[in-house]
Amino acid sequence: MRVGDVMDRDLTALSEQATLATAIEVLARHRLTGVPVLDEEGKVVGFISEKDIVKAALPGYFEYIQDPSFIPDFGQFQSRLKKIRNEPVSRLMHRDVVSFSEDDSDFFVAMTLIRNNLKRAPVIRDGVLVGVVNRTDLLERIMIASDGR
Repeated sequence: MRVGDVMDRDLTALSEQATLATAIEVLARHRLTGVPVLDEEGKVVGFISEKDIVKAALPGYFEYIQDPSFIPDFGQFQSRLKKIRNEPVSRLMHRDVVSFSEDDSDFFVAMTLIRNNLKRAPVIRDGVLVGVVNRTDLLERIMIASDGR
């Protein structure tokens, strides 16, 4: 099965100039874990996730959380998040975006997402966003196919 048959055609994305506050609002409103970042021509130039934003607000957080004695300070997190809220997403986005074409196989895409520890990735045609593929949807599709449904 091609990923083009499974992808979500919702083109929710951000511009490079969008602020982190806008990114958080978009992620929350659409209940997403990450979104592509596009240039003026609709070409994918980056990807920003909730994890990227948390890392920016609390550098080292993901390393500290492995320590059972670490107790996060909500006030510190809130304060740092407010400090960076007006930063452009281009400052924090990943520029080396893992993306796929509509003709890639669902199994190849699922394995690539798992291998790279990604939940979502853009599907592009000639560099332009045409959809987004979600790891959970792919796993469900593969499981259904293995049941012969």
